[in-house]
Amino acid sequence: MLAFMLMENSDAKPHLIHSLVDDKIPFCEYFIIPYVIWYFFLIGTVLYFTFFCGSKKEYYQVLGTLGLGMTVFLIVSYVYPNGQNLRPELSGDSVFIQAVQFLYKIDTPTNIFPSMHVFNATASCVALLQNERCRKHKICSAGILALTVSIVLSTMFLKQHSVADVLTALILNILCYQLFYKLIPGSQEKVAQLLSRKELLTVPNLLSVLRLMLALLFLGIFERHGLETQKMLLSVILIAAAATDFLDGRIARMFHQISMMGKILDPLADKVMQGAVLICLSAHYSLAKPVLILFFLKESYMLVRGWKVFMMTNAQWGAQWHGKLNTAVCYAVALILFAGPGIPRSTANVLIGASAVCMTMSLLMYIDEFRVLLGRTKHPVRRKVPERIQRENLLP
Repeated sequence: MLAFMLMENSDAKPHLIHSLVDDKIPFCEYFIIPYVIWYFFLIGTVLYFTFFCGSKKEYYQVLGTLGLGMTVFLIVSYVYPNGQNLRPELSGDSVFIQAVQFLYKIDTPTNIFPSMHVFNATASCVALLQNERCRKHKICSAGILALTVSIVLSTMFLKQHSVADVLTALILNILCYQLFYKLIPGSQEKVAQLLSRKELLTVPNLLSVLRLMLALLFLGIFERHGLETQKMLLSVILIAAAATDFLDGRIARMFHQISMMGKILDPLADKVMQGAVLICLSAHYSLAKPVLILFFLKESYMLVRGWKVFMMTNAQWGAQWHGKLNTAVCYAVALILFAGPGIPRSTANVLIGASAVCMTMSLLMYIDEFRVLLGRTKHPVRRKVPERIQRENLLP
């Protein structure tokens, strides 16, 4: 709440969230009723799972979902200041109009993406419908579902949120549901191992977390203040991120602090930092836009295949040299373009192209390594395992 209040008082120029469907949805002041009930619905759900539900597992599922969703919302609001201009001019003196006027006064039309009203209502609904005691009462379940639907609709009919806010919140809820209700319960042993104190509390992991925070700070400063006025600060942040990337691996090997969590956090921080850099570059260099698309395709593939390797094998797999090279080249290109005085457009395109070549090479090598790790080759007996994988004992 403190972070939200600080961002609400920010003077950053928001990106307007708007869709054609928003113009087709009429304003209806009566939806203020389910909109306000949301507060009681959310608090009641948390109190139920805290004091009246005997399942500790369900308690952590609902709190984990709410906590992760609201954290993602805060991060999005910081790195992508957003708002809407859908609110109509209100006329009339009915109690419903007065309530909507009060809502407009206390809740600004900024930091709306994704809609936390929709996310939290849907998360509460899912948690209650998953609860065995609630499922036994059909009327109660139907009432919860109807209330949730009316809350979701109220955000659009009161012109408090765009359809895009609602859809993004629903997608975020689906992802959180898959994580807390499907993936984690299905792999409790590995998750417990990852979240142990030995895995978490190491200096390399703290450096990776620091780099992750620097990446978000980098993107937030760029979105809020632009590149031209903050080139020096962005360059300093980029150098600091590169330093943590260099140090965490050295410290992990030197002091025997290599951990499975570190093998997840280190590449994650690298990818977020690299994505932030490419987003910044794509706003000023047209050639960086297809490179950004390539980056998202590469990382989507890595996420899916990497999770499959983690779940289906015992392979001790982590970031490879070509991935590190790709990240280093991206850092170097960004530093040259940020700090270099008057780099010609043609030279900038050559540098960005070099980054794209390294990214493509890394993607192809990761595809090959994933195939080996998962044993999905056409001739597994005759296939020669890449020497780099044998040397690092990466096979199950």
